[in-house]
Amino acid sequence: MTWTETKPGIWQRPIGENERFIKLIGDRGHQAGREHWSVTAGASFALNKTLTPTELSAKCREAWCRLRFEHPSIACTADDEEGKLTYHVASAESLAAWANESFSVHERSSVDDVIASFKPSQYTTAHLLPAVHAGNPQILIHSAHWRTDGFGALQLIDSFLDSLCKAIIYNNFPIPVLAWGQEPARLAPGIEEVLSLPIEPTPDIISAAQDYLKTVAHTRNAAGVSLTPGTESSLPAGTRSAALRLSPAVTSGIRSACDSNSISLLSAVHAACAALTLESCPPSAPARPYTSTIRLSLRPHLPEPYRNNPAYAAAIYTGGYMFPVPADTAFLEACKLYEAEYRRGVTPELLKSRREYAIQVFNNLQGQAASKANPSPPAPVQSEVDISSVGNAEELVKVSRTCGHVALGVDDVVIGVETLTRQTYCFVYEFQGRLGLRIVYNEAFYTHERVEGMVKRLGEILVSGLGLE
Repeated sequence: MTWTETKPGIWQRPIGENERFIKLIGDRGHQAGREHWSVTAGASFALNKTLTPTELSAKCREAWCRLRFEHPSIACTADDEEGKLTYHVASAESLAAWANESFSVHERSSVDDVIASFKPSQYTTAHLLPAVHAGNPQILIHSAHWRTDGFGALQLIDSFLDSLCKAIIYNNFPIPVLAWGQEPARLAPGIEEVLSLPIEPTPDIISAAQDYLKTVAHTRNAAGVSLTPGTESSLPAGTRSAALRLSPAVTSGIRSACDSNSISLLSAVHAACAALTLESCPPSAPARPYTSTIRLSLRPHLPEPYRNNPAYAAAIYTGGYMFPVPADTAFLEACKLYEAEYRRGVTPELLKSRREYAIQVFNNLQGQAASKANPSPPAPVQSEVDISSVGNAEELVKVSRTCGHVALGVDDVVIGVETLTRQTYCFVYEFQGRLGLRIVYNEAFYTHERVEGMVKRLGEILVSGLGLE
């Protein structure tokens, strides 16, 4: 799976097994003009230098070009028939064409409207909103999930902001200064190569993969949020969100309460998502367990030089499995159950199973598509509030930075995925001492007022469950 120069200036490698199955899931949304599970990260920022809208746009475009030099994988393309990823070394003409296709400016759009309008792209894309957050500009980076994960997407935002500071200082740097042709050395490898996983699985690898695959069965007949009336047969539309940012004082109180109970903040929020889902079920529905994903970043557990290395931001290095909690589980008891799972974390079994697990999931997904003529008995469609966390986002995006006479400060960050199903996802992060909770949803199935109420209620459950006022 090593990148190889197959022709002068053309580099290729096989699509990794994990990339392949995540890509298959995302591509299913293409018939609706969408990309399921595509990742969006962003940051609103302020500069100490006044730029006109035209100057800001030009400098952000230059920064985007430099980001490609630092992270060339954002510009690679995928060929499903050949099963390969391809990267073309940039020339002046091809770089301009790529920037024209992948960089956009949205003068009078809100962040929510921009995200809801996203379409599939052969590249990772960047979107500048010149003045939407308290008068400050915001940058969004949007990527198919097979290209990166939440941690990596925010690292790309951080790298972009560094490049923006350099672009403001230097004039016309992308082509004359950067040594194009050397960037393929920074193309990101797949997780299978990073972990040196064998092509032929051993019996213990097969067993580990099957154990994780079996957890998917917990999703059948699990608890789910009731839909907005009349949307049961709706086709998916745009992805939108409702967010809650708790004050530093409330966040500090939550942290202290978590410490007192020997649990992490993530475990507490996960328990709150369980409680929110269970109380949002249809009134007539029987009590069912809340089943959700234990999502784990592999980045802290990779060998050097990949371990927590922002140079490999443009790659998907995550894993996970499904975990059920009975409907009658008390809040603090649920916290303890999740804490045990998160503390178990990334085990050797999880790491060594990554290739074989992905192969089995891919084969199962293809088998489901091929067996539509003989469908299994219908089951309730998943609609729980699932969860994903990037922890302390300040470890991924610096709050402030300086480059020469240019200073840049970040007000807040954004992280989320596009969802085309009835599932909603709660994204959890901390930034500048404040806990952020952001629920993303598909507007075909839920109203904004409904999800605004849900995220507000999530905060209330979290606070009351930990015994705080």
